[in-house]
Amino acid sequence: MTFLQDFFVNVGQWLQGLLVNTNLSDAWVRGITLGVGALALGFVPLVSLFFLIWYERKIVARIGDRLGPNNTTPGAYGGPFGLLQVFADAIKMFTKEDIVPTNADRWIFNIAPAITMAVAVLAWAVIPLGKGIIGSDLSIGVFYILSVGSGGIISILMAGWGSNNKYALLAALRGVATLIGYEIPQVLAVMVVVMVTGSFSLQDITVAQDVCFLVAMPLTALIFLASSLAELGRRPFDLVEADSEIVAGFFIEYSGIKFGMFYLGEFINQLMISALFSVLFLGGWRGWGVDAAPVLGTLWLVGKIFFVMLVIQFFQYSLPRLRIDQILSVNWKFLTPLALVNVCVIALLGKSLPPDLGVWQEASVFLLANVVMGLVIWAILALANWQARRSEQAEITAKLELEEEATPA
Repeated sequence: MTFLQDFFVNVGQWLQGLLVNTNLSDAWVRGITLGVGALALGFVPLVSLFFLIWYERKIVARIGDRLGPNNTTPGAYGGPFGLLQVFADAIKMFTKEDIVPTNADRWIFNIAPAITMAVAVLAWAVIPLGKGIIGSDLSIGVFYILSVGSGGIISILMAGWGSNNKYALLAALRGVATLIGYEIPQVLAVMVVVMVTGSFSLQDITVAQDVCFLVAMPLTALIFLASSLAELGRRPFDLVEADSEIVAGFFIEYSGIKFGMFYLGEFINQLMISALFSVLFLGGWRGWGVDAAPVLGTLWLVGKIFFVMLVIQFFQYSLPRLRIDQILSVNWKFLTPLALVNVCVIALLGKSLPPDLGVWQEASVFLLANVVMGLVIWAILALANWQARRSEQAEITAKLELEEEATPA
């Protein structure tokens, strides 16, 4: 039972002890141990993709009332419960012919998928997977994730430009405009969490959530979730691909394993955003029984990640797609100003609260501020909608009057 309570630490100590007995120098032992740990950490999201793809297909089938993925007859859809279909798709994708357009910039064209995968995997280095289970507990963990995540913008632009295809380039430029714009409210939402906890470390942010920030600051969580949907290219912000307009978007010219890298990178990013939301707003690995058995923290985190992924998929397969002008208007005219106001309000509250205030009292104050801001926003939007309807009705009335005047008696 003691081994199970701290499984990952014991495995690391066992490996280190095994290497020490081989008479290697301390530098080699440390290097090999860190290399194996990094390989295992990067291997986890890659392996979990097979289950995640199957999980999303099941959810989509339930939402769309599709029979195929949810046919439980063994062998009817890729084995029992469709579990083997993902492996069949992977084999098909990796064995397809790799085609490079004649006039493409070959270096940029070939490097773009690798950057997408690298960016998606590197972010997991600072995600706390459990109590004391983290690749590297950087003091600037939040800043590291936001910085590494920006590399995805570069890969999108490289893919669109390197393909030498006007549709791919159009999709890339449109995607870059969306991603750059929605990074601003996303960073501002994360800034609120950093201000409240006083740390950039994701492990410290997890420990500080005696009351999860989704309860204390729901408006901040919604801002982060909305901006993250745009970063992931999920509905209603999925114009990065927009298959109905530009046929698969910026990676239209990619095939085989290179297309598969973009496809897998998208799923890893979705998994990473779900994990980041769970850490920032749902308490991460914190939960019942973690103090007695730390390995339960990982199970709590996995459950929260699947819950967030379920919410993301619900938005993806139930909302319509917005136009590019609507997407940018929502960001610059609504979400970014709202995020700025939210930062100012939380900063003023945090500065004015007494230091001896209890955890639940502090959370109640933040929650009340969020509710007030939500009501004010609702009132402003309702007033704007009423004014728009009134202007539209006035235009219709004026048009009818002109038609009556022009009609002969």
